[in-house]
Amino acid sequence: METGKTDMAVIRPRTTEIASTDNNVFETQKIDLNGKLPDLQNANEMPIDLCGNYWTPEKEGEVKRLYFVEIKPQKVLSSSGTGEIIDLDCAVFLEQRPDGTVQTITNGSRRLVGVLESYMLQGVIGHGTPLQITYMGKRKNKSNNFSSDSWSIKPLIIKIA
Repeated sequence: METGKTDMAVIRPRTTEIASTDNNVFETQKIDLNGKLPDLQNANEMPIDLCGNYWTPEKEGEVKRLYFVEIKPQKVLSSSGTGEIIDLDCAVFLEQRPDGTVQTITNGSRRLVGVLESYMLQGVIGHGTPLQITYMGKRKNKSNNFSSDSWSIKPLIIKIA
């Protein structure tokens, strides 16, 4: 990607391609580790951080504008207090930072993941859908200790000139 370029990068699942919004396609490089290794000192980094950050909203009304990537299981420590590691289905998103870089965001709220899965099955959302997600706070219910996270999920319309 050119220096100073601020296009949004989107990861396509199960491939190594990264595409910018101007439809240029960039692929991550793979080097044959059995041969002479190229010098990495002058290599340029891509403007995307593949290391995910778990989003735990801190206050009601917190908003994020994100690109939906996928739902996939992540290994997490069980909240039961047993120290057990479990697979938790998490929603994976990309968030563009003000400096133009992109970071991966995940969230495993059952309600959020369930709503996203439902709309994926209906074909309403899919990989790359821009969304505005607002944390609406805790709401009472009959399961989950009578309290669960509540969300607002609104698709965004991007004006492309």
